[in-house]
Amino acid sequence: MVEIGVKAVEHALRFLPQDNSARRLVEERLAGLRNGNAKRLIASIKPETKYSQESCIRRASSELLKFSVSEKWISGMALTGQVFFPCADAGSFVDLAESEKESRWQDETLYPLIEKAFEEVRNAEKTLAA
Repeated sequence: MVEIGVKAVEHALRFLPQDNSARRLVEERLAGLRNGNAKRLIASIKPETKYSQESCIRRASSELLKFSVSEKWISGMALTGQVFFPCADAGSFVDLAESEKESRWQDETLYPLIEKAFEEVRNAEKTLAA
């Protein structure tokens, strides 16, 4: 599930210029998620006090970091509400059509991955029960 969230945040990074400091921070967080250093990066999370394109994407990456170190099961609803939505919201700073385009991409690309992940868990549970 975390990897699906990474895909969402990576896709939303297209809204930020390459030399943007928020983009660099988010890229560092994504690298930490990939290489197992998420716990170390939790300290970099600061409360978002402004609403901006950058803060939407930073917030999504912050929540993803928290999910990755949580002992709790990550639900599809938590992932969509805390990661997908801010990523799509970042597109609204370009225009409404861009936000809708991001949401559509999530629907077509990421939601099937969530369904597949849950299907794999259900199948594994059935196998263990047998």
